[in-house]
Amino acid sequence: MPLNIRVTVPDLRNGTAENITQAAPRASIAVAYKWAHIGEMPSDMYVPMVEDVIRAQYAQILSEAGADPTEADKSSARLKAIVIGAIRAGACSAFKLTPADFNTAEVAGTGSRYQPGVEAVPATDTTVAVAATPPSVGARAGTANPKHAVAISMAAITAAEEGIVNTLLYLGMSVPAMQGVSLTITGHHFLPTTKNVFLGMKRQASQAGGAEVTNWIDARADDFDDWAFHKACHPILPSLKRTWAKSAETGTRLVASGHGAAAIRIPALPSDAQAGKAGVAVLMKAGPVIVGMGHTISWADGAARVKAAEDAAEGRAERDAVDAIRSWFAANTNAIAFCAGIVRHLSESLGTTRESTLNAFSIKKAMADNSASLSRGVVYCRSYLARMRDQADKGEFSDPAIRA
Repeated sequence: MPLNIRVTVPDLRNGTAENITQAAPRASIAVAYKWAHIGEMPSDMYVPMVEDVIRAQYAQILSEAGADPTEADKSSARLKAIVIGAIRAGACSAFKLTPADFNTAEVAGTGSRYQPGVEAVPATDTTVAVAATPPSVGARAGTANPKHAVAISMAAITAAEEGIVNTLLYLGMSVPAMQGVSLTITGHHFLPTTKNVFLGMKRQASQAGGAEVTNWIDARADDFDDWAFHKACHPILPSLKRTWAKSAETGTRLVASGHGAAAIRIPALPSDAQAGKAGVAVLMKAGPVIVGMGHTISWADGAARVKAAEDAAEGRAERDAVDAIRSWFAANTNAIAFCAGIVRHLSESLGTTRESTLNAFSIKKAMADNSASLSRGVVYCRSYLARMRDQADKGEFSDPAIRA
């Protein structure tokens, strides 16, 4: 039998760069975590039928545990199914997902046929059949369906778990967009380095759920993050998630829906373009000091290039936009280091916490590579503060909030 080769061989000798495909092996999630579709069920029924979604996922997970799963296997499968199933239900409903929106290699077809008000009958022995009204697993499937038997064997969601499920539904509505941010930055759905993309929304959802929900989520620790932020929405096409993450409209909608913490990094930028965004932020922070000294500074060109990268389609257009940001940053490195000196000294003089604007790798490198400019920025800021103190002592302090 031939090996299952997942490496795509690009033509590195001929053609243009935009026609080259990624050569890296394409990893897929384990069979246990494939999206257990309930056939033909529309996206707007995923939330009303969330317990069916959880049960279908429970059967999918437990089917990979072996012929005789232990009680520990069942308990573990239940925990995973609650998290993954509820997150998927929220995501599917909010983003109106259809079968075309998924990576088919990461979908487990159930064979069920969804008909409102009509109990589903299994088409094959791989089916997890469900009933539409009330939302529960259909009883007619019988013993001919192993996965169906596993699904209905799961104990009902308890009253305490209802609060958890509701919180996870709310959280799940934002996960595809957050994964899109991670994909845009790194090319991966979820990494330790992009964990902070998800943590703010996780915290917001946990607090909304209350202390019991927060404790339940915290008790799952890193496992929860893996289930909720990596596995749950992995089967949705990465290209779709990147598109959502790069759209300012997505961010606006998330804010309006109460998912503000998920919108902070939207529109998303590739990691190579983050330098431009950080550079613009430093110039803006230093701007009031420079204007206060009677000088001018502009970051309009840098901001325009960042906006172009945010709006660029994946491929050649995005690469060109990122290259333009790199060129701008390189041409303005001295000015950025100078402004970083201003921002650093101003922050230290005011006794505020460490200025987060200076934490970006690109800014740290600019400061290290241009220490003379950095020092001049510090001296410049000292002069500004001294001038402000002198004007205040003479009663010449100028501030738009002060009226004669």
